[in-house]
Amino acid sequence: MEDLENKEINIYDALRAMRKLSSQNIPFSIGFISCDRSRGESGGYKVIDRALLSAGLPKSKSRYAKNLIAYEDTDTGEKKHFWLPLLMKFNGLKISHDRVYR
Repeated sequence: MEDLENKEINIYDALRAMRKLSSQNIPFSIGFISCDRSRGESGGYKVIDRALLSAGLPKSKSRYAKNLIAYEDTDTGEKKHFWLPLLMKFNGLKISHDRVYR
């Protein structure tokens, strides 16, 4: 198997790939730093082995809609959110946080 440890993907390319895989009902893995803004705390680094994106809040309902990404953990059925800027890995690829939309 190819070593993905040093491979990177742009954050926007990763989000695009997650949306495509989710539309085909193909789970993917993600790693992110958790953040609960209302409590002002973090649960640390989280890894979800089999995730699918789900419908998030509409832009009209939340000013965070573009950065708060809804997902379902397909192993547990739990529906949760992660902050896009805190995404660190997608399918083993390290996320690059450059601001260039490709």
